[in-house]
Amino acid sequence: MSLSNTVLVTGASGFIALHVIDLLLSKNYPVIGTARTQEKADFVVSRFKIKYPNANIKVVIVKNIAIPNAFDSIFKENKDIKYVIHVASPVDFTQTGDSEEYFLKPAVNGTLNILNGIKNFAPQVIRVVITSSMAAVAEHSSFSDALFICSEEIWSPITWDKAKDNNITAYMASKKYAEKTAWDFLKDENPNFSLTTVIPPYVFGPQVFEDSLSKSLNETSKIIPEVLTREDNQTDPNAFNNPSAISADVRDIALLHVLAIENDYSNKRLFIVQGKFSGQEILNIANEHFPELKGKIPKGVPNAVEDHHDHTFGYNCDATLKLTGIKLIYLEKTVADVIQQILNYQKKTGKQII
Repeated sequence: MSLSNTVLVTGASGFIALHVIDLLLSKNYPVIGTARTQEKADFVVSRFKIKYPNANIKVVIVKNIAIPNAFDSIFKENKDIKYVIHVASPVDFTQTGDSEEYFLKPAVNGTLNILNGIKNFAPQVIRVVITSSMAAVAEHSSFSDALFICSEEIWSPITWDKAKDNNITAYMASKKYAEKTAWDFLKDENPNFSLTTVIPPYVFGPQVFEDSLSKSLNETSKIIPEVLTREDNQTDPNAFNNPSAISADVRDIALLHVLAIENDYSNKRLFIVQGKFSGQEILNIANEHFPELKGKIPKGVPNAVEDHHDHTFGYNCDATLKLTGIKLIYLEKTVADVIQQILNYQKKTGKQII
């Protein structure tokens, strides 16, 4: 793989981005990542150098993607970048104060900054992939509407005025506005590069590096261990209904990003779903696959799963599956792989997670 095939991956230390970089390096792509701190940059480079001793990888610091011209110096100094995968989108649901500052501006301005940087300083870039979110497709009120079907064609009707007073809805709206911003940029600026967006639902899966389990996990990575450490309730069928939504394996989401730089998916929104899930379904898989955890994790009400599914919105990702030919990893394997990784980590370190 020549240096002219260098890929810039923003938010390199994030859950999805680490899997994207892992796949890129396994295919011998040179990678430039971005991270907010030197500590995160050093973690990414050091771990990947152990896994891939001959890897061509470096991570540069971008402290705040929302600041004007945040990415310009990267493109000025690295004329070998041919592809850009923009994953970075800081989120902290514990923030209080102005939701526009914490959610909307970083998402929208971060997207504009990288697109303007490419247009102004990197004419050699031919493909750009942006990580969007199911939040750009479905608003929160749709999650319990079994008649609602989300797909690549759907846009959430959420508006900022209605969303801004709650951190969850503010985040969801910010993802919609960020993706809309990207498509508007493409239409208005007519740049040299093509654009593809990837729309993940809930994203589960193992960490690329086992010792990431010792760090603060992202919001979706917390769900499986959190469900497994709840107090048991074998009388209330709804005790483990929450969360109940749709999901995908992080390894498949990473694959979509890489396929989108290797193939002409211009002007496409890519959306995959492995199926519906609930907290109870996670418990059922855990109890079936790991008998050694019997009595240590909840059992809940195993036959409540179908009822949970009946009250969860639907999906149709046929267009993406047909376009990409991707063979999905299903929830049973995803959950089992996550739990096995946690058990291995606990055995090695003595640190208890579940």
